[in-house]
Amino acid sequence: MQQRRHRETKAQSAAVAIPATAGLGFYLREAYRAFSKQFHARLARHGITHAQFVLLWFLSQAGSLTPLALSREAGIKKASATGVIEQLKRRKLIRGDRDRDDGRKVNLALTPAGATLMRELMACAAETNADGQRSLTEEESKTLLRLLRAVTTSFETSDGGT
Repeated sequence: MQQRRHRETKAQSAAVAIPATAGLGFYLREAYRAFSKQFHARLARHGITHAQFVLLWFLSQAGSLTPLALSREAGIKKASATGVIEQLKRRKLIRGDRDRDDGRKVNLALTPAGATLMRELMACAAETNADGQRSLTEEESKTLLRLLRAVTTSFETSDGGT
């Protein structure tokens, strides 16, 4: 009797295999994981995290942003950005200057050391991109980027199934 119960329990707990084909989400995730692993290793050689890179990148593009505008551009909560901003300030990679017109506002900008580091980090990004596209022709790379932008647009204009 006990052996029969054991076999029934074992049969009930056996994993159910659900056949599926790997789709868009799976391949996007795998590509992102592979890219991130290499890129994060390159950033780490400079003592920079991904979050720090993102904030430095947005500042390098805008020239100057308030902490709130920077966190919005980066798509992170202001509370999360605050810690990263403080780390970058301590390393003297960014500075905060009082706004000339509104002394309550602080405008963040790259320091010369931050700009120098950002040029090095952009080289890291370029190397990682080149590694990821190594097995593609130039035309295939252009097509891939065009298709990825189209996928993004499709999701952004979708109602999300609601």
